[in-house]
Amino acid sequence: MGIGKAIKTLRTRHKVPQQVLAKKVGVTQGYLSLIEKGLREPGFDLIEKIADTLSIPQQIILLLACNRTAKSRRFAKPLKNITLLIDDILSAA
Repeated sequence: MGIGKAIKTLRTRHKVPQQVLAKKVGVTQGYLSLIEKGLREPGFDLIEKIADTLSIPQQIILLLACNRTAKSRRFAKPLKNITLLIDDILSAA
C-alpha cells in the first residue's frame, strides 16, 4: 500500500468524505484524489495535517504505506503485524 492508499484507507475508516478532508487540510479535492490514486506524493507537512485532522499519529500513515511496499523480507512480517494491530485499534475506535 502506498501513501495515497494508506490515506484513503484511514479517511474512509474515519468516515470522512474526501471533499471534507481536502478542505480541512487546505488542498483541493482533485489534488487529494490524485494523492489517493498514487499520482501525487504528499509532503510531510500535508501528511501531518491529514493525521491531525483524522486524529491519528502521522506514523500510522507512514507505517501503513511502508507495510505493503516493503521489499525486504526481514521487515515484511513485523510491518504486517504492526498493520494488523493498527487495523484492530482503528476498528475499535
